[in-house]
Amino acid sequence: MTPKGKRILLTTAAILAASGLGVYFTTSLALHHGPTLNSYGNEVGGSFRLMDATTGTMTDQTFHGRWMVVLFGASHCTHDACEPALRAMSEALDRVDPTRRNAVIIFVSLDPDRDDAERLHQLATAIGPRVVAGTASPHALIDLAKEYQAPIEKTDDPEWSYTMGMSPHFVVMDPNTRYKGVIDASQTPEAMRTQLEKLMTPEK
Repeated sequence: MTPKGKRILLTTAAILAASGLGVYFTTSLALHHGPTLNSYGNEVGGSFRLMDATTGTMTDQTFHGRWMVVLFGASHCTHDACEPALRAMSEALDRVDPTRRNAVIIFVSLDPDRDDAERLHQLATAIGPRVVAGTASPHALIDLAKEYQAPIEKTDDPEWSYTMGMSPHFVVMDPNTRYKGVIDASQTPEAMRTQLEKLMTPEK
């Protein structure tokens, strides 16, 4: 190989290494440095910063202008409750927002040790394009779950060692990150749709 060829190879390797380090540090920051939460004056809910399924970060401002429906749980969910709840809410929102432009489901994993970016991507993809999954460091998740009034429950499991409980409600935030109400996560898609229509209808 010519000296010029070696320089090009070394330069390319350096760029790739720097790119890899950038992804690594972005992920590390998301997982190990929790956000300073802002309730925005809400009784429930507020700001958040999460590592998303692309190893980047997302915040509540990422979705400014869209309705956010927030659920806490994990891919290893107690009683396998999370996926059915997410599917039901996705179906309900498809009826209320058929263009899929005005509302998004934020699924917050309480299990950052197992729910890395790849796992989060698999989970969201399995449900559908409406779902965006993210997680954070354990300490940050405690604060965030408290902000959204979501219990953190870890249960022993013979197959998975442990599972994380799903929050009992979806928390509905309007396009300006204002709390609008909650929807029982165990309801049918039709019942969820009825409640969504009430919560998302502009007040006169």
